[in-house]
Amino acid sequence: MDQLQSMKAFIAVAEAGQFALASERLGLSRAMASKLVMDLEAHLGVRLLNRTTRKVSLTEPGIVYLERCRDIIVAVVDAENEISNQATEPLGHLRVSAPMSFGVSHLARQIAAFKIRYPRVSIDLVLNDRLVDIVEEGYDLAIRIGRLTDSSLIARRIGASQNIVCASPIYLSSHGRPEVPAELSQHDCVLYSYASAGDTWTFSGPKGEQSVRVGGSVVCNNGDAICRMAIEGLGVVALPDFIVEHHLRSGVIQQILSDYPLPAVGIYAVYPSARHLPRKLRAFVNFLSRAFSQKRALPEFPLPP
Repeated sequence: MDQLQSMKAFIAVAEAGQFALASERLGLSRAMASKLVMDLEAHLGVRLLNRTTRKVSLTEPGIVYLERCRDIIVAVVDAENEISNQATEPLGHLRVSAPMSFGVSHLARQIAAFKIRYPRVSIDLVLNDRLVDIVEEGYDLAIRIGRLTDSSLIARRIGASQNIVCASPIYLSSHGRPEVPAELSQHDCVLYSYASAGDTWTFSGPKGEQSVRVGGSVVCNNGDAICRMAIEGLGVVALPDFIVEHHLRSGVIQQILSDYPLPAVGIYAVYPSARHLPRKLRAFVNFLSRAFSQKRALPEFPLPP
Protein backbone atom coordinates (compact mmCIF):
# COMPACT_ATOMS: atom_id res chain seq x y z
CA MET A 1 0.00 0.00 0.00
CA ASP A 2 1.24 3.49 -0.91
CA GLN A 3 0.38 5.13 2.40
CA LEU A 4 1.12 8.70 1.31
CA GLN A 5 -1.05 8.30 -1.78
CA SER A 6 -3.80 6.82 0.39
CA MET A 7 -3.53 9.75 2.80
CA LYS A 8 -3.82 12.21 -0.08
CA ALA A 9 -6.91 10.38 -1.34
CA PHE A 10 -8.44 10.39 2.14
CA ILE A 11 -7.81 14.14 2.52
CA ALA A 12 -9.33 14.85 -0.89
CA VAL A 13 -12.46 12.78 -0.18
CA ALA A 14 -12.90 14.31 3.29
CA GLU A 15 -12.62 17.86 1.91
CA ALA A 16 -14.82 17.23 -1.13
CA GLY A 17 -17.49 15.26 0.75
CA GLN A 18 -17.81 12.74 -2.08
CA PHE A 19 -15.66 10.30 -4.00
CA ALA A 20 -16.60 11.56 -7.46
CA LEU A 21 -15.35 15.11 -6.92
CA ALA A 22 -12.28 13.95 -4.99
CA SER A 23 -11.24 11.51 -7.72
CA GLU A 24 -11.59 14.28 -10.32
CA ARG A 25 -9.31 16.56 -8.29
CA LEU A 26 -6.77 13.77 -7.85
CA GLY A 27 -6.82 12.72 -11.50
CA LEU A 28 -7.83 9.19 -10.51
CA SER A 29 -10.80 6.99 -11.22
CA ARG A 30 -13.51 6.87 -8.59
CA ALA A 31 -12.79 3.18 -8.04
CA MET A 32 -9.10 3.86 -7.41
CA ALA A 33 -9.85 6.69 -4.96
CA SER A 34 -12.24 4.41 -3.10
CA LYS A 35 -9.68 1.59 -3.01
CA LEU A 36 -6.98 3.87 -1.62
CA VAL A 37 -9.20 4.97 1.24
CA MET A 38 -10.38 1.42 1.94
CA ASP A 39 -6.76 0.22 2.01
CA LEU A 40 -5.95 2.96 4.50
CA GLU A 41 -8.89 1.98 6.72
CA ALA A 42 -7.83 -1.66 6.58
CA HIS A 43 -4.27 -0.74 7.47
CA LEU A 44 -5.43 1.34 10.47
CA GLY A 45 -8.17 -1.06 11.53
CA VAL A 46 -10.76 1.73 11.86
CA ARG A 47 -13.46 3.25 9.67
CA LEU A 48 -12.51 6.81 8.72
CA LEU A 49 -15.59 7.69 6.67
CA ASN A 50 -19.32 7.17 6.91
CA ARG A 51 -20.61 6.49 3.38
CA THR A 52 -24.05 7.04 1.85
CA THR A 53 -25.12 6.96 -1.79
CA ARG A 54 -24.86 10.76 -1.98
CA LYS A 55 -21.99 11.84 0.27
CA VAL A 56 -19.45 10.82 2.86
CA SER A 57 -18.76 12.22 6.31
CA LEU A 58 -15.93 11.81 8.78
CA THR A 59 -16.15 9.42 11.70
CA GLU A 60 -14.69 10.53 15.02
CA PRO A 61 -11.35 8.77 14.32
CA GLY A 62 -11.49 10.23 10.83
CA ILE A 63 -11.66 13.79 12.18
CA VAL A 64 -8.54 13.23 14.27
CA TYR A 65 -6.66 11.41 11.51
CA LEU A 66 -7.48 14.08 8.90
CA GLU A 67 -5.56 16.76 10.78
CA ARG A 68 -2.59 14.39 11.25
CA CYS A 69 -2.60 13.57 7.54
CA ARG A 70 -2.56 17.25 6.58
CA ASP A 71 0.44 17.86 8.84
CA ILE A 72 2.26 14.84 7.41
CA ILE A 73 1.68 15.84 3.79
CA VAL A 74 2.89 19.40 4.46
CA ALA A 75 5.98 18.01 6.23
CA VAL A 76 6.73 15.73 3.28
CA VAL A 77 6.46 18.60 0.82
CA ASP A 78 8.75 20.75 2.97
CA ALA A 79 11.30 17.92 3.17
CA GLU A 80 11.24 17.37 -0.59
CA ASN A 81 11.83 21.07 -1.18
CA GLU A 82 14.81 21.09 1.16
CA ILE A 83 16.36 17.98 -0.39
CA SER A 84 16.04 19.46 -3.87
CA ASN A 85 17.77 22.67 -2.72
CA GLN A 86 14.63 24.67 -3.32
CA ALA A 87 13.98 25.69 0.27
CA THR A 88 16.14 28.80 -0.07
CA GLU A 89 13.58 30.28 -2.45
CA PRO A 90 9.81 30.09 -1.86
CA LEU A 91 7.94 28.31 -4.61
CA GLY A 92 4.55 26.78 -5.25
CA HIS A 93 0.97 27.96 -5.55
CA LEU A 94 -1.05 30.17 -3.17
CA ARG A 95 -4.81 30.60 -3.27
CA VAL A 96 -5.74 33.88 -1.60
CA SER A 97 -9.11 35.41 -0.70
CA ALA A 98 -9.50 39.13 -0.06
CA PRO A 99 -12.23 41.80 0.11
CA MET A 100 -12.99 43.32 -3.27
CA SER A 101 -12.16 46.98 -2.57
CA PHE A 102 -8.99 46.31 -0.60
CA GLY A 103 -7.85 43.79 -3.18
CA VAL A 104 -8.21 46.26 -6.04
CA SER A 105 -6.84 49.36 -4.29
CA HIS A 106 -3.97 47.85 -2.29
CA LEU A 107 -3.41 44.11 -2.47
CA ALA A 108 -3.05 43.82 -6.25
CA ARG A 109 -0.14 46.25 -6.22
CA GLN A 110 1.62 44.34 -3.45
CA ILE A 111 1.12 41.01 -5.23
CA ALA A 112 2.83 42.50 -8.28
CA ALA A 113 5.76 43.56 -6.07
CA PHE A 114 5.81 40.16 -4.36
CA LYS A 115 6.01 38.37 -7.72
CA ILE A 116 9.06 40.41 -8.68
CA ARG A 117 10.73 39.33 -5.44
CA TYR A 118 9.51 35.70 -5.53
CA PRO A 119 8.90 34.75 -9.18
CA ARG A 120 8.52 31.01 -8.45
CA VAL A 121 5.36 31.51 -6.38
CA SER A 122 2.11 31.54 -8.37
CA ILE A 123 -0.97 33.21 -6.89
CA ASP A 124 -4.68 32.69 -7.46
CA LEU A 125 -6.34 35.84 -6.02
CA VAL A 126 -10.10 35.64 -5.49
CA LEU A 127 -11.81 38.93 -4.57
CA ASN A 128 -15.07 38.57 -2.70
CA ASP A 129 -16.57 40.52 0.20
CA ARG A 130 -18.25 37.33 1.43
CA LEU A 131 -16.65 35.66 4.47
CA VAL A 132 -15.19 32.52 2.89
CA ASP A 133 -14.57 29.23 4.67
CA ILE A 134 -10.81 28.96 4.20
CA VAL A 135 -10.54 25.21 4.79
CA GLU A 136 -13.72 24.08 3.03
CA GLU A 137 -13.11 26.28 -0.02
CA GLY A 138 -9.43 25.45 -0.36
CA TYR A 139 -7.73 28.77 0.41
CA ASP A 140 -4.21 29.05 1.78
CA LEU A 141 -4.83 32.54 3.12
CA ALA A 142 -7.55 35.14 3.53
CA ILE A 143 -7.25 38.87 4.16
CA ARG A 144 -9.86 40.01 6.66
CA ILE A 145 -10.61 43.49 7.91
CA GLY A 146 -12.39 44.18 11.19
CA ARG A 147 -13.45 41.98 14.07
CA LEU A 148 -12.34 38.35 13.89
CA THR A 149 -14.41 35.53 15.32
CA ASP A 150 -13.20 32.14 14.08
CA SER A 151 -11.07 30.67 16.88
CA SER A 152 -9.98 27.66 14.77
CA LEU A 153 -7.77 29.85 12.57
CA ILE A 154 -4.50 31.69 13.02
CA ALA A 155 -4.33 35.44 12.39
CA ARG A 156 -1.49 37.87 11.97
CA ARG A 157 -2.14 41.57 12.01
CA ILE A 158 -0.53 43.18 8.97
CA GLY A 159 -2.00 46.68 9.17
CA ALA A 160 -4.92 48.82 10.24
CA SER A 161 -7.68 50.87 8.67
CA GLN A 162 -9.83 53.76 9.89
CA ASN A 163 -13.52 53.90 9.05
CA ILE A 164 -14.64 57.39 8.03
CA VAL A 165 -18.16 58.82 7.96
CA CYS A 166 -18.75 60.93 4.89
CA ALA A 167 -21.31 62.25 2.41
CA SER A 168 -21.33 64.29 -0.80
CA PRO A 169 -21.69 68.09 -0.85
CA ILE A 170 -24.90 67.55 -2.83
CA TYR A 171 -26.43 65.46 -0.05
CA LEU A 172 -25.24 67.75 2.75
CA SER A 173 -26.59 70.88 1.06
CA SER A 174 -30.00 69.22 0.74
CA HIS A 175 -30.23 67.45 4.09
CA GLY A 176 -27.92 69.40 6.37
CA ARG A 177 -24.66 68.38 8.04
CA PRO A 178 -25.03 66.27 11.19
CA GLU A 179 -23.06 67.75 14.09
CA VAL A 180 -23.37 64.88 16.58
CA PRO A 181 -23.76 61.11 15.99
CA ALA A 182 -27.35 61.03 17.30
CA GLU A 183 -28.47 63.18 14.35
CA LEU A 184 -27.64 60.34 11.95
CA SER A 185 -30.93 58.70 12.89
CA GLN A 186 -32.60 61.47 10.84
CA HIS A 187 -30.46 60.85 7.75
CA ASP A 188 -30.40 58.33 4.92
CA CYS A 189 -27.43 56.01 5.34
CA VAL A 190 -26.18 53.46 2.82
CA LEU A 191 -25.32 50.31 4.75
CA TYR A 192 -22.75 47.59 4.15
CA SER A 193 -24.51 44.24 4.26
CA TYR A 194 -21.50 42.31 5.62
CA ALA A 195 -20.78 44.74 8.49
CA SER A 196 -20.34 42.81 11.74
CA ALA A 197 -22.09 45.57 13.70
CA GLY A 198 -25.09 45.59 11.37
CA ASP A 199 -26.91 48.92 11.38
CA THR A 200 -25.26 50.19 14.58
CA TRP A 201 -22.36 52.63 14.33
CA THR A 202 -20.30 53.19 17.49
CA PHE A 203 -18.43 56.48 17.84
CA SER A 204 -15.82 57.78 20.27
CA GLY A 205 -16.14 61.31 21.59
CA PRO A 206 -15.65 63.72 24.49
CA LYS A 207 -18.25 61.84 26.54
CA GLY A 208 -17.10 58.35 25.68
CA GLU A 209 -18.60 55.86 23.23
CA GLN A 210 -21.94 56.55 21.55
CA SER A 211 -23.82 53.91 19.60
CA VAL A 212 -26.32 55.04 17.00
CA ARG A 213 -28.72 52.89 15.05
CA VAL A 214 -28.77 54.11 11.45
CA GLY A 215 -31.04 53.29 8.57
CA GLY A 216 -31.69 53.90 4.92
CA SER A 217 -33.33 52.47 1.84
CA VAL A 218 -30.21 50.90 0.29
CA VAL A 219 -27.96 48.08 1.52
CA CYS A 220 -24.99 46.86 -0.54
CA ASN A 221 -22.29 44.19 -0.21
CA ASN A 222 -19.43 46.16 -1.81
CA GLY A 223 -17.59 49.20 -0.45
CA ASP A 224 -16.72 50.77 -3.82
CA ALA A 225 -20.36 50.64 -4.89
CA ILE A 226 -21.41 52.23 -1.59
CA CYS A 227 -18.83 54.98 -2.12
CA ARG A 228 -20.16 55.65 -5.62
CA MET A 229 -23.69 55.97 -4.21
CA ALA A 230 -22.41 58.48 -1.66
CA ILE A 231 -20.73 60.51 -4.42
CA GLU A 232 -24.04 60.56 -6.28
CA GLY A 233 -25.75 62.05 -3.22
CA LEU A 234 -27.67 59.01 -2.02
CA GLY A 235 -26.76 59.34 1.66
CA VAL A 236 -24.24 59.09 4.49
CA VAL A 237 -21.73 56.23 4.50
CA ALA A 238 -19.10 54.79 6.86
CA LEU A 239 -16.25 53.31 4.83
CA PRO A 240 -12.57 52.38 5.30
CA ASP A 241 -10.00 55.06 4.52
CA PHE A 242 -8.49 52.98 1.70
CA ILE A 243 -11.78 53.31 -0.20
CA VAL A 244 -12.58 56.99 0.41
CA GLU A 245 -9.16 58.70 0.76
CA HIS A 246 -8.84 59.60 -2.93
CA HIS A 247 -12.42 60.89 -3.13
CA LEU A 248 -11.98 62.97 0.02
CA ARG A 249 -8.91 64.64 -1.52
CA SER A 250 -10.82 65.41 -4.71
CA GLY A 251 -13.75 66.87 -2.75
CA VAL A 252 -16.52 64.77 -4.29
CA ILE A 253 -17.32 63.56 -0.76
CA GLN A 254 -16.60 65.20 2.59
CA GLN A 255 -15.83 63.79 6.02
CA ILE A 256 -18.42 64.54 8.67
CA LEU A 257 -18.43 64.03 12.45
CA SER A 258 -14.63 64.24 12.52
CA ASP A 259 -14.76 64.94 16.28
CA TYR A 260 -16.48 61.55 16.77
CA PRO A 261 -14.24 58.95 15.10
CA LEU A 262 -15.26 55.39 14.49
CA PRO A 263 -12.84 52.80 15.92
CA ALA A 264 -9.85 51.73 13.86
CA VAL A 265 -9.99 48.13 12.64
CA GLY A 266 -7.20 45.64 12.07
CA ILE A 267 -6.21 44.15 8.72
CA TYR A 268 -5.31 40.48 9.19
CA ALA A 269 -3.77 37.64 7.26
CA VAL A 270 -5.72 34.56 8.33
CA TYR A 271 -4.74 30.95 7.65
CA PRO A 272 -5.57 27.46 8.97
CA SER A 273 -2.47 26.53 10.99
CA ALA A 274 0.85 27.92 12.20
CA ARG A 275 2.41 24.43 12.34
CA HIS A 276 4.71 23.56 9.42
CA LEU A 277 3.82 26.84 7.73
CA PRO A 278 4.90 26.50 4.08
CA ARG A 279 7.77 28.78 3.12
CA LYS A 280 5.73 30.33 0.29
CA LEU A 281 2.95 31.32 2.72
CA ARG A 282 5.33 32.61 5.38
CA ALA A 283 7.13 34.73 2.77
CA PHE A 284 3.84 36.16 1.51
CA VAL A 285 2.54 37.05 4.98
CA ASN A 286 5.86 38.64 5.97
CA PHE A 287 5.90 40.63 2.73
CA LEU A 288 2.38 41.98 3.32
CA SER A 289 3.16 42.83 6.93
CA ARG A 290 6.14 44.94 5.86
CA ALA A 291 4.11 46.59 3.12
CA PHE A 292 1.01 47.51 5.12
CA SER A 293 2.29 48.17 8.61
CA GLN A 294 4.46 51.10 9.68
CA LYS A 295 5.12 49.38 13.00
CA ARG A 296 6.96 46.17 13.77
CA ALA A 297 4.93 43.14 12.67
CA LEU A 298 2.88 41.65 15.47
CA PRO A 299 3.30 37.95 16.34
CA GLU A 300 0.93 35.23 15.28
CA PHE A 301 -1.91 34.54 17.70
CA PRO A 302 -5.06 32.39 17.81
CA LEU A 303 -8.27 34.28 17.12
CA PRO A 304 -10.50 34.99 20.14
CA PRO A 305 -13.31 32.47 20.79
